[in-house]
Amino acid sequence: MRRTTLRAAAEVVLGRQRSPQHDSGLHMVHYLRAANVQDGALDLTDVKQMNFTPAEQQIFSLRAGDVLVTEGSGSLRSVGASAVWRGESDGAVCFQNTLLRMRPRSGITDGRFLEWWARSAFGSGLFASIATGANIYHISAERARAVPIDLPPIDEQRRIANFLDAETAQLRLIENRSHRLTGLLEERKFSLTAECFTFERPEDALLIPLRRAVRQWIDYRGATPTKTASGTPLVTAKNIRNGLIDLKISREYIATDSYTDWMRRGLLEGKDVLLTTEAPLGQVAMVNDTSIALAQRIIVLRANQDVCSPEWLYWYLRSPQGQSELERRATGSTALGIKADRLRGVPIPLPHPNEAAGRLNRLSACVTRVELLERQLIKQKALLAERRQALITAAVTGQFDVTTASGRNVTEGVTA
Repeated sequence: MRRTTLRAAAEVVLGRQRSPQHDSGLHMVHYLRAANVQDGALDLTDVKQMNFTPAEQQIFSLRAGDVLVTEGSGSLRSVGASAVWRGESDGAVCFQNTLLRMRPRSGITDGRFLEWWARSAFGSGLFASIATGANIYHISAERARAVPIDLPPIDEQRRIANFLDAETAQLRLIENRSHRLTGLLEERKFSLTAECFTFERPEDALLIPLRRAVRQWIDYRGATPTKTASGTPLVTAKNIRNGLIDLKISREYIATDSYTDWMRRGLLEGKDVLLTTEAPLGQVAMVNDTSIALAQRIIVLRANQDVCSPEWLYWYLRSPQGQSELERRATGSTALGIKADRLRGVPIPLPHPNEAAGRLNRLSACVTRVELLERQLIKQKALLAERRQALITAAVTGQFDVTTASGRNVTEGVTA
C-alpha cells in the first residue's frame, strides 16, 4: 500500500456555507444535510429544497459515487459518519454546509473502496480527531484533505471492496433475522400482558376507577428544575421506556443538596409506579432506586395495597387494555396527553387477590424468559457492529489478504 493523503485520493469539497434561501425561482434544488446520513446509508424521506445559483449548482451538485461525510452539528461521536450518493440524475441534488463531499479521483481511487475507507475512518475516530469546536463541531475541507490514507493499487481496491460487499451482506442477513426475532418477541410480550388482563366473564374481575387503586398521587408535570453537571439523576418523560427508567437516554442532574427541596411534592418510595402523561403518553416504570429526582410530564402513582398490588397496577398500565384506556381519555392533536381527572377515572380490573397473584407470577415468569432473549439479541447486535468495524478496518488497511480470506477469523488480533 502507498501512504498518501485524502487530497490525492479524492476531490474534497465542503458544502455551501451561506444560509438557505427559500425564495421561489428557477434554481430551487433538492439538497442533502447531515440529518440525511444514517448508519452508512442515506435517508431520503426528508429532503429539503432551497435556491442555488447556477454557479453554486455546478460546485455543490452530487454525482453517483460521491461519498458524503458529516462535518458539523451534533455530538463529537456523530462527526465523520458517511454515506454514498447513488442517484442516477447527476446534478439534480446538491449538499449543504454540514457535509463534506469526497469525489474519487478517476484511475486512482475506486469509489466503493473510498466508501469503505470512510466507514473505517469514522469507526476509528479519525474524522472526529480533526474536528474543531465545542458544542458544534466542524471539519474544514483543508484539514480533511490532509488526512492520511493507505491507498493500494486500484485493482486491489476493487478486490477489497468486493470482499467487504460480500462479507457485510452476510452480517446484514444476520442482523435482519435478529430484527425480525426482536419483533416477534415484542409481539409475544404484548400477547402475554393482554392475556393476563383478559377475563372470560364480567364477574371474574371487579372494575374500579384508578383513583380507588391509588392512595397517593404525586404530580411532577410542568416541573423544570435548575440542572447541574452532576449530582442526583433527573428523570423526565423521555427517560421512561419499555417499562424501565433508562438514564442513558438523557443524562441530566440536579444538585444533591437541593434534592429534598425539589422533591417537596413527595419523596419517592420503592415500588412507586411512574406514568408519563404526555410526549409520550403512557410509558410506565416502577421505582427500585429512590435516589432520583423527577420532572416534566410524570405522575407518581402509589398503589393502595389494600386494594391492589403495585405490580398489578404497573403491568395493567403497560398492558394493551390499560394503554387503550389511557388513549381513549387523551386529548391533543400533535401530542396526546391526559388530564389528571380523566386519568383518575381509568377503569382497572381487580380479580380475587389470589387470582391476581397467580396471573402475575405466570406473566412475570414468561416475560422474564422473553426479556432474557431480548438482552441476548441486543448483545448480538453489539458484537455484530464490532465485528463489522474490525473487518472493514482490517481490510482497508491491508492487515490481511482479501484474495485468500473467507471473512471468518480474519480479524483476530487486529484492532478497529
